[in-house]
Amino acid sequence: MPAMLQTVESDTLVPRLDPKVAELGALAARLGVAPADPLRLPLAEARAAAERHHRFLNGPAPVPAEVEEVETAGPAGGSLRLRLIRPAGHGGRPLPVLIYFHGGGFVINSIDTHDRLLRLLAQHSGAAVCAVAYSLAPEKRFPHQRDEALAAFRWVVRHGASHGLDPERIAVGGDSAGANLALGLALAARDEPGPPVSFGLLLYGMFAHDFDTESHRRFGDGRYGLTTERMRWYWRQYLGNDGLGDDALGNDAPTRDPRAAPLLADLRRLPPLHVVAAGLDCLRDDSLRLAERLRDARVPHRLVRHDTLPHAFATMTRLVGKADEAVRQAADTVRCHLRG
Repeated sequence: MPAMLQTVESDTLVPRLDPKVAELGALAARLGVAPADPLRLPLAEARAAAERHHRFLNGPAPVPAEVEEVETAGPAGGSLRLRLIRPAGHGGRPLPVLIYFHGGGFVINSIDTHDRLLRLLAQHSGAAVCAVAYSLAPEKRFPHQRDEALAAFRWVVRHGASHGLDPERIAVGGDSAGANLALGLALAARDEPGPPVSFGLLLYGMFAHDFDTESHRRFGDGRYGLTTERMRWYWRQYLGNDGLGDDALGNDAPTRDPRAAPLLADLRRLPPLHVVAAGLDCLRDDSLRLAERLRDARVPHRLVRHDTLPHAFATMTRLVGKADEAVRQAADTVRCHLRG
């Protein structure tokens, strides 16, 4: 894509929820596997409910893939689990790799909840997906997850070749909180010696601690799933209660720390980015504002807005055709940029 091209794609001029999403919600409710609400349940129960709900979303027949579990050193003397998902029939050749971070507000979900999505990305991009089982908040808080993201990147660079990965063709990706980590990793890798990140895939990201946006005002009441109230709670779990008020110097740190809120970072010299916004999502404007900042920083990027889809649509591909199309389109951009 030309260096200064910003392509804004929208699938409708009058946003209305895709009826297949409503049907999915009704079916999940009948089966007793509705999405988890961590504000209404103890955290352990909410996490278990999220796993059940995503088993329903993933369905009984996973997309064919070759899976390898890897454990490596994480920050602060801990360990970090990675899952390598290679497309079926890859032929044993070195594969480009997409390092991927799941969503869930840093608090819920896992690489298991996103299994179908990860397999689809591998299948349609032709890349291996390295899914990162990063630590959840509040047990671990910022910047621990960012440090784990960097540890995963360094593992791919140093050891990926022995696992059939091409360390010269690395993309990063994620959805929601995972998109925050992916963008943060692209920024960190930009400033490190060694291979740069080649491309970034950012799905309906959680990029800044800011609730004074049109999308929060229009969609934050829960009609389409995610609420502003829950986003405030997620940020508290990630940053800690002390992080949400002014400090002794009058700064609302770490909410203004660009490592936690990458929308505030210096975005110059980033690789090409594919930014995907869900139209019926209180986080929609995080993606729209990121695209504006990327334009100002002269970063090549594409913004795609799926106006009839809600937050978390990328995990709905089994039952929502437009979600499946959106994920395939995103995977195609990864293929294009990593084909080498």
